[in-house]
Amino acid sequence: MSPSALVATSHSYPRLQILFHWLSVLLMASLALAGGLRHVLVKHAFIEMRSVMIVHIGCGMALLFLTLLRAVTRLASPALPPLPGSSRAQRACALAAHLAIYGFILVSCLLGWIIVNAKGLAIPMPLLGFEFPRLVAADPALVVATVRLHDWLGWACYSLLAIHIAAAIWHHVALKDDTLRRMSWRRRVPDPAPAVTDCHRCSPDTEAQNESLTPSDRLAS
Repeated sequence: MSPSALVATSHSYPRLQILFHWLSVLLMASLALAGGLRHVLVKHAFIEMRSVMIVHIGCGMALLFLTLLRAVTRLASPALPPLPGSSRAQRACALAAHLAIYGFILVSCLLGWIIVNAKGLAIPMPLLGFEFPRLVAADPALVVATVRLHDWLGWACYSLLAIHIAAAIWHHVALKDDTLRRMSWRRRVPDPAPAVTDCHRCSPDTEAQNESLTPSDRLAS
């Protein structure tokens, strides 16, 4: 891995954080489709319930550990400077929203893991040749108690993500700041400062005049 992947600039997050962010977006979208539309998909025979749940559980486990990696990477990287014009209240709200999203994702994914185990099932990883450890024993009562909470946390997380997306679009379109561009894969290079030049010395007319001056006159000019 290139060291630059872990380095932030004043205008962009580190590339590793950007990669983790957009992978999380893809996993969250897959979770929403597989979880929220599973009954519709199965009812119309587009896909079997088992296949839908494999996708849902697999994406949930991937998102769980990816979120942990994101948190570690975020803590290990220096914070970006605040955007010009942003108030302390705005920064506090943004931080609270990010922490809440992280918390909802971690708790919801852990609850999903518990639900699968409480149904008496394991979560295998056939491609890697192992299965995740069972957090709890089979317990139908625990399934009933946790499924509703898992659903509520999921919808709360999706609602908060919708607000997060709307805020990013508002910053980009209305405020025209770098909030969204900071998470872009393409590095934004700051505009170079205008060079300070001596017009008297650099203009063509002045150069022509200087050629006709004696050395002592040039030093005095």
